Amino acid sequence: MLTTWEYSVKTEAERLIHCAHQIVVGFYKTNNFLVLPHTPNNSDSQVVIFPDLNYQKISRFWEKVTKVNIDNLPMVIDLNIIEQVSNLILENNIKKPEFGKVKMLWEKVETEVIGEIYKVIPSKKDIIKKIVIYPTVFGTSSSFNVFKDNDEIIIYLREDQGIYAIVESIISSLICLDVVNNLDGVWQEIEMVTDYLVTQTSITKVLVKYEEIGGYLPTLKGVRGKEQVKLMQESDEFYKKLGISMNKRQFSVNDFNNLTNTEKNLLNILIKNENQITDFDTIGGAIFKTEDDFSLYAISKTIQRLRDKFEVNGISGSYIQTLRGKGYMLKN
Repeated sequence: MLTTWEYSVKTEAERLIHCAHQIVVGFYKTNNFLVLPHTPNNSDSQVVIFPDLNYQKISRFWEKVTKVNIDNLPMVIDLNIIEQVSNLILENNIKKPEFGKVKMLWEKVETEVIGEIYKVIPSKKDIIKKIVIYPTVFGTSSSFNVFKDNDEIIIYLREDQGIYAIVESIISSLICLDVVNNLDGVWQEIEMVTDYLVTQTSITKVLVKYEEIGGYLPTLKGVRGKEQVKLMQESDEFYKKLGISMNKRQFSVNDFNNLTNTEKNLLNILIKNENQITDFDTIGGAIFKTEDDFSLYAISKTIQRLRDKFEVNGISGSYIQTLRGKGYMLKN
């Protein structure tokens, strides 16, 4: 078997910190995930479960989690904050995740499913050496690391999820760098490719033999689905209780001390057209000296550098949304 399952209060604390980072930098907000303190009845991929704890007991908690680098799993986190979050979990008697059923099923299907993934994505054949699953009560349905050569695949799996979520994370981990580096893709596009492979290919035929697909909601379909007004209101109230503003972020080039002149011009035009599509011609006019310099490739690379600098400054790069074939939008 390739997969090991590991749970401890420490891994749960790390998962909580991971989720807290995505809350405060705006990733969940800009990608339509709803943050709630309990498990709703539907438990779909649009919902992020986050425990309602007294985070004020940890000095500068939200500031500290903003600075945590979540690009790689397992994360490198100051041991002091892990200990403090672990104590919060223990003090509040947060229950352990129940994962025996999904673990047993995955052990039964792992070899067949991984074999089918290799058939559908032959360039990845035999590349997986180890999978580590951290069961959790918190977060989205699942999260994963970006797979690099000789890496382990690391997955946080929420306890109410099944083998579809495991496969979704494995595929996303495998294709992430290819989509980003070779296709200039972003998170939504990685998820679109993954959702297709999980639900529309021979991988699906293997999965449905063991688990009904009806209980699985692809991630992108979930976050783009019909908005649930009641849950949105509950999420807004929970943000307020956590002390996180749901107001629009006030963007300014003055908030960044590391932008080039080209990046400043680009950000200014995105701010001017906030929540509207900024087309390629408009962007080109702002960042290129002449029409002859115009290049879609150069625009996409400049956008990626700007997203990276958002992340460095504790702001989710997802605020800058791609509208494939049309342009970009600063979503706020």
